[in-house]
Amino acid sequence: MDYWKYYINGILADRNVEDVAIVGLSDNKCVWAAKPGGLLAAISPQEAALITGQDRNTLLLTGITVAGKKCSVICDNLLVDEDNVMDARSKDSDICIGKTPKALIFLLGEKGVQRGALNQRVHDMIVSMKA
Repeated sequence: MDYWKYYINGILADRNVEDVAIVGLSDNKCVWAAKPGGLLAAISPQEAALITGQDRNTLLLTGITVAGKKCSVICDNLLVDEDNVMDARSKDSDICIGKTPKALIFLLGEKGVQRGALNQRVHDMIVSMKA
């Protein structure tokens, strides 16, 4: 359990990241680790299932909900091999979601942080979690 605490703290040391959560992709899709007291700790299994579902057109048209926060999908390559990232925007911040074979990685950017910085961070995390 200490491993996840150190992992989350290491991610939060990045000044571009306000919040983080790791959600398992097993049957129950529960939060494995998150910033204590952070918004992303409240991601529901239903939200994770919808984000990883096969109906990509509906996601682009209606958006997604992340921890109860409505978001527009800006770019959806979550199910595209060698990319595996979705960029979303809420009213006041950007959220980047990455997919590994066993988990989803959610990063919420600090106010004013461009999604490119989050996207690169998620790509780096995907590579490190696959290793």
